[in-house]
Amino acid sequence: MPGTDFARYALYGESPSAVPAEFLHIEDIPSRARLYDWVIAPHIHKGILQLLLIVEGSARVTIDGDELEARAPALALVPAGSVHAFRFAADTRGWVVSLAMDLLSDPRLAPYVDRLHLTTPTGAILDLAALPRDAVRLDWLFGDMAERLAQAPALVPDIAVAMLAVCLSIAEGAGAGGRGPAERHGGSGQLVRAFLAQVERNFARHWPVSTYADALATTAATLTRACRKETGLAPAALIHDRLLLEARRYLRHTGASSRQISERLGFADPAYFARFFKARTGQTASAWRMKGD
Repeated sequence: MPGTDFARYALYGESPSAVPAEFLHIEDIPSRARLYDWVIAPHIHKGILQLLLIVEGSARVTIDGDELEARAPALALVPAGSVHAFRFAADTRGWVVSLAMDLLSDPRLAPYVDRLHLTTPTGAILDLAALPRDAVRLDWLFGDMAERLAQAPALVPDIAVAMLAVCLSIAEGAGAGGRGPAERHGGSGQLVRAFLAQVERNFARHWPVSTYADALATTAATLTRACRKETGLAPAALIHDRLLLEARRYLRHTGASSRQISERLGFADPAYFARFFKARTGQTASAWRMKGD
């Protein structure tokens, strides 16, 4: 019987803890995957985004129930907070890069955040087959960064962040998994990115849009215009989407009851949660879980 909570790790197999704002960790795939017979069970990293570079071999990446195939050479983007799992082909070679979402606000990295959709809750596979030289560059860059970080494990040297920016620039050139690079929208894009970061931390508190606006030193009207411009959705819809995503994660990956999920997501009572879920999915939570959507 599944438990009532996700397996949450700072890194796989390690106890959760507060993620430092400048957290950056790089390791080669075989060193950890071999320990688990090349299969990493479903788990979650709060506040940590992951990049998987597949240099040789392949991996089946499952993100919130969706399976994505990554065949070398490829770069997988695994969003923070997602329930994800990996099944690697034996002797797959590559790198796993884990970084704190807060690190994405670094000026050297920020330009790539929107264009690579790094703050969205959906993953992507960037096919590098048509860009073999870029795949080689990423392999070398990640390897060099891993060596530098190993020499000073308590620090994230400036050169490592600069090299990460180069890696994201190369990833952008891969077309973000077939998606064209997003246009820069200046201040509105930065505001929405900050808003989504606040939502990630506070969605279970059920803040009204005005509270988010106050936290971002703006007005509800300005925030609404920016969200509609960047996403086509109002702020309240984005908050509700995040709540629904978390509810689906609990239903799919745990044995938590609707009452337990309601409590964990901050709903005033289970009946309110039931109405919320059915209004947005057309199904009851129990029916959705049985169907396995």
